[in-house]
Amino acid sequence: MNKNDVVTVVAVTGAEYIGKFVEETAQTYVIKDPYIVTPDGANIGFMPTVAMTGAPEIPRVEFQKTGVITIVPTADAVVKEYTKTSSGIVLQ
Repeated sequence: MNKNDVVTVVAVTGAEYIGKFVEETAQTYVIKDPYIVTPDGANIGFMPTVAMTGAPEIPRVEFQKTGVITIVPTADAVVKEYTKTSSGIVLQ
């Protein structure tokens, strides 16, 4: 993964987070502009936080690797929605 790639972090709890990759350390994955992925009917939605009751718009978060199942590149269609949601920019 490269810096600023949009990635999906899947936690051991099953929760999914999306954000821009910053770095990987021996113990953590760091992403910026994180959103939690939420069900929205037949689609998915994004909340600008990493906890349902957490403060919104946290600029950066470290995920402990022990709490992560995987971190993968995000699907192109989801990247477009994330970009629109997080910045207002509409990608074609």
